[in-house]
Amino acid sequence: MNLICRNMAKYLVLLLLVSAQIKLQAQIIMPDHGHDCIHPCAHAKTSLRSIGIYNQDPRLHNYDVKFYGLDLDVNPATTFINGSARILAEVVVSQMDEMVLELTDELTVNQVVVNGETITFTHENQNLIINLDESFSSGSMIDVEVFYSGEPQPQGFFSGISSAVNSFGDPVLWTLSEPHNARQWFPCKQVLEDKADSVHVTITTPPGYIAASNGLLTQITELPDGRLRHYWKSFYPIAYYLISMAISNYQEYNFYAPLASDQDSVFIQNFLYNYPQVLEQHRENLEQTKDFMQLFSQIWGDYPFSSEKYGHAQAPMGGAMEHQTLSTMGGFNFNIIAHELAHHWFGNHVTLATWSDIWINEGFASYGEYLAREFIISRLAADEWMANAHDNIKSQPGGSIYVPPYELSDIWRIFNGRLSYRKGAAMLHLLRFELDNDELFFHIMEDFQQTFAHSVASGDDFRMTIDLNTGENWEWFFDQWYYGEGYPIYELLWWQDEENLVIRSSQTTSADFPAFFKGTLEFKVISGNEEHIFRVFQNEVLQVFEIPMNTPVDEIIFDPRSYMLKQYVLKDSTSITDILPGDRIIIGPNPVSDYLFVNYPHQWDGGTFFISDLQGRKILQGNLKTESLEINLQHLNSGIYVLKIISQRGQQSSFKLLKK
Repeated sequence: MNLICRNMAKYLVLLLLVSAQIKLQAQIIMPDHGHDCIHPCAHAKTSLRSIGIYNQDPRLHNYDVKFYGLDLDVNPATTFINGSARILAEVVVSQMDEMVLELTDELTVNQVVVNGETITFTHENQNLIINLDESFSSGSMIDVEVFYSGEPQPQGFFSGISSAVNSFGDPVLWTLSEPHNARQWFPCKQVLEDKADSVHVTITTPPGYIAASNGLLTQITELPDGRLRHYWKSFYPIAYYLISMAISNYQEYNFYAPLASDQDSVFIQNFLYNYPQVLEQHRENLEQTKDFMQLFSQIWGDYPFSSEKYGHAQAPMGGAMEHQTLSTMGGFNFNIIAHELAHHWFGNHVTLATWSDIWINEGFASYGEYLAREFIISRLAADEWMANAHDNIKSQPGGSIYVPPYELSDIWRIFNGRLSYRKGAAMLHLLRFELDNDELFFHIMEDFQQTFAHSVASGDDFRMTIDLNTGENWEWFFDQWYYGEGYPIYELLWWQDEENLVIRSSQTTSADFPAFFKGTLEFKVISGNEEHIFRVFQNEVLQVFEIPMNTPVDEIIFDPRSYMLKQYVLKDSTSITDILPGDRIIIGPNPVSDYLFVNYPHQWDGGTFFISDLQGRKILQGNLKTESLEINLQHLNSGIYVLKIISQRGQQSSFKLLKK
């Protein structure tokens, strides 16, 4: 939809994931976090009573769903459903004598038929337990049909099924099953890795209404009483939460969009409110789907559902949801259309393996917004998007992209626009920067699509795809940016000697873990009429880089292409009083909070340092080690101090320190 000691921490959250036995998956964007995909509006509050920690019956893992067939009689003015669901499944355990499906208690089960025979069942605690008349062995196929009816009550934005009146007074019925509310409108198995091989959705409506769903509309039949039966069929693997329907007084506006090659195209089918001004208002934005479709097909591989369709169904919701082959849309702007389409590669074709890995869906789709701006509008427009994302991410100091299992009970944490969406996109932008090779970057994304096609994947699966394509280990990058929190804060100082440009970089962080972000730094150096780009890799908290440069430097620009998520201060030596370039003793950070780092030439080895207050009282002293020193100042009160360094030969240097 549109709308965290290093290794110990990572392994702890993974252990919690297993012990909690929680599997979640979704994609949404909240306006208060500033995104355009399945994000609820500010007033749309979700009842967490219906969400909670999602504990599933282990018997759901005893079978593999092959097919869903829904046959539903609905009226868009209400959420009342009367119909049936057919589930074809294969037994995957040695013996199975009962089958469990998920279904809200608000729906009444009238009959269950298994392999043509009516059998007994129990329906309680959101589970439908079917008592099989015989024990089925591994590999057996079971054909279950559940007849049910009822009127589920919407409980906010994340309701499985909703009914409302649009601005023209027409009723609209739509579904939104993510993360695990498909059970509010049909019996199902809400396990991410078990994608059904195909789905048929037959919807009967009152006269004058059109029903939209997944795949292809194969037939519309008018019944004797004037009601209409719409037959939708899709033959691609599909996750339970991507099955959908939308019903209203719709008009169709259809066209074709090119794929990677202009010789190939896909049908785009749009269901809009049936008023001329609606089409007039949205036509231009809708037709941008053509550009998005071709762009994403070129950089990620052809649209994964091209033999069926892509399209949009309008609904009075506060965002949008990437239902497979037919996104349900509350609005139509550049970002939201690009975002929902991008989900069909990241979220639908390759689906997140657990709700903790929501980045696979939302981070990638959000970066799709950036890429659409970069390649279709301009790099400037894309950089404006990323600058706004960076500002939003830095509005709070912490928070990880990976959702720790103990936070999965909070639906807003899963679909956190600042972390899952924007920081997720910023992480991909940083990866692109570190690789410094766009051809390789996009090849990795396409290879990921091919490797996990019509399946599920985790953040670590994507990391391993990077490892295989680069021959390097990227665990350090994911430890910092995927599992870690916050962002780096740099204090940068530069000066020149006779032959070199010298840049000193001192880093702190906005959060506690990680304590340090290693990575590439990029500088644009302006010297007269010449500009040079230099890249260095910082792997220590305080590091000095010497770049050969014998012409006068007029200006240095840090991160000139705006890839990095960071805060920084960049100064030249003329504005600093506590740095003596001739002595080459370098201290930082200053002001200092906890640890002061001191670097010095080897001739100062074996010397002594003293820290005194402004009255000259010695507070701390010690010996100089080999070319660097780390001094713990956590116990000092805030204020101004003096650091004096004395070499074995009696040479002295003094620096003023500001302790925060």
